[in-house]
Amino acid sequence: MPRRAQRVQLILFLGAVFVPCALLVALSVRIIAQDRELQERRRVDEHRRVASDAAKALAAALESIKAGEIRTELDSGQYYRHPGTVLVAWADHDRLILPWDRERDPVGRRTRESVADPAFGPAIRACEQPREPKLMDACYQRALQAAKDSLQEAYTRWLWAQALGEGGRAAQAAKLYGDLLNTDPGIADEDGIPLKLYAAQALVSGGAGHREIIDGVESALAARPWMATLAYMLVDDIIRRLAHGSPNDEDRRAIEELRRKAEAQSGTAAQGEALKDDFPRLGGLLMRRPRTTWITYGTDDLWLVGAAHDAGDTAIVAVRGREVFRNLEASGTLRFTDSRDPQGEPLGETFPGLKVVTTAAASGSVESGGDIQRPLLYLSLWLVMAATMFVAYLVWRDLKREMRLSEMRAQFVASVTHELKTPLTAIRMFAETLQMGRCADPDTQAEYLGTIVSESERLSRLVDGVLMFSKAEQGKRTYRLRPVAPAEVVRDAARALEYPLSQHGFRLHMQVEEGLPLVHADRDALEQAILNLLSNAMKFSGDARDIELGLARSNGEIVVRVADRGIGIAPEEQSRIFDKFYRAPTRENQLIPGTGLGLALVAQIVKAHGGRVEVESAPGRGSTFRLRLPVEPAGRGGQEGTE
Repeated sequence: MPRRAQRVQLILFLGAVFVPCALLVALSVRIIAQDRELQERRRVDEHRRVASDAAKALAAALESIKAGEIRTELDSGQYYRHPGTVLVAWADHDRLILPWDRERDPVGRRTRESVADPAFGPAIRACEQPREPKLMDACYQRALQAAKDSLQEAYTRWLWAQALGEGGRAAQAAKLYGDLLNTDPGIADEDGIPLKLYAAQALVSGGAGHREIIDGVESALAARPWMATLAYMLVDDIIRRLAHGSPNDEDRRAIEELRRKAEAQSGTAAQGEALKDDFPRLGGLLMRRPRTTWITYGTDDLWLVGAAHDAGDTAIVAVRGREVFRNLEASGTLRFTDSRDPQGEPLGETFPGLKVVTTAAASGSVESGGDIQRPLLYLSLWLVMAATMFVAYLVWRDLKREMRLSEMRAQFVASVTHELKTPLTAIRMFAETLQMGRCADPDTQAEYLGTIVSESERLSRLVDGVLMFSKAEQGKRTYRLRPVAPAEVVRDAARALEYPLSQHGFRLHMQVEEGLPLVHADRDALEQAILNLLSNAMKFSGDARDIELGLARSNGEIVVRVADRGIGIAPEEQSRIFDKFYRAPTRENQLIPGTGLGLALVAQIVKAHGGRVEVESAPGRGSTFRLRLPVEPAGRGGQEGTE
């Protein structure tokens, strides 16, 4: 096939394979892109729906909490009903009044009102002036008699204990502080600081037992959700003194637990103070009507802060976010976060700065269809592509093989033509010389006649080899298998090439083992195989002129060995030299005539005889071929075989 035709065929093949593949890939990519766009729109719509539903549910929960908290009677000592509520404060224009501020704290106000009682106030104020111990004790005794309730009694003992301590009577003061440590934790001074904390601070300085002090401070913290900043400073000082007082392991664990509770409450108070400082900036958003707004405040402890209007007052309610979110997140389909999170869908104007993230469980219903369709589409695409490429590979392999065979056939025709032309030219030249009578010398005439006979035999072997190979390819080659003496076949082959060997200066070294058993073979075919190996040895010997021909028995087989010391064969080419028309693509081989059928014919003949052919070779060190044939079994007669 001409090279131009081969190129055209190759281009048509590539176009027939890759153009449909490219169109299929483009169409599939487009379908996948459209599917992804549709899934993305569905996902966005679903996330917006979830965010809208979450905003409504969250607003309902917060409004319920807010409505309950502003109806709470703080003056009666009741605190927040909902566990998530951390702060209820009051707005005065752009100023925030915290529940522990002096003007709003019901506990401190109650103490101030009690101290101002006309029946009790003068009695306790009369003890404020310095005087001798007996007169001071008598004064406080009269104040205790004037007290109407436990608050006034505890307040009197607290002032009396302070006076005793200042007067150097620590033992009497410690007794009074011990009584105060067991009082109601709701009893406080005018600033709302529980009297138990003053007592605990005084007792820990005097070396009192840790357990009573720890219990007293814990009860003060548990009684109120918040206290003034000074109260937490007292608690911190008490804990620090307790920790330095060499507590045992049990007390040390109790102190650490007390520290954790105190830090949690003081953190809430500190965040409330920060909200108070920021209220001038945030109040406008919170106070806006008629729309209700909940803002987020804080980082580690996220608060949701909203305003409520009731009876002319404006209450500011702060709810701990994680307490409210817990019920809404229980389904596992969503998660609330703030605006710092890059993920999530904003909850709208009601909750500025708050987002909701839809988890995989919620997105599964939207994306499940795409998750199934997309892999199926990918799988179908890959299966079609794989099948197409596999078929293309098979077609390409066949096409490549046909192209290679076409080249080999062209080379074969050229080689056969050259092989036929050489002996025909020699026969014609010597025959014409003899015909014209130009050679009168009998010896020269005999030499010319010998050359004519030798070239005729060479021509016959070439034609017979081509015919034998053609029949073998068509499955029509018939072998007449008979018991044959291998030594006779080897000697006949050597005798047939005796004249060409001597003409070209070759020396044939024969080593034939005598007494070998018979082989079941076609004598002519086996001799043809040996002649092909000897002819190849002559062609590829290069400058060397020694060829070895051996016959021996090895491992129950008859082995015919042909060796030369010529150009050799590269290891990567040795597995292909028995293919039809194949010739190793080396510069030396291009200069040596041949058809590429000799070794292929040898392999066919040996295989038909139940044997095998082996080769050992290295470039520049020659080649050794071995024909291994099975020995003729005893009592086996002749038969015919077809290859």
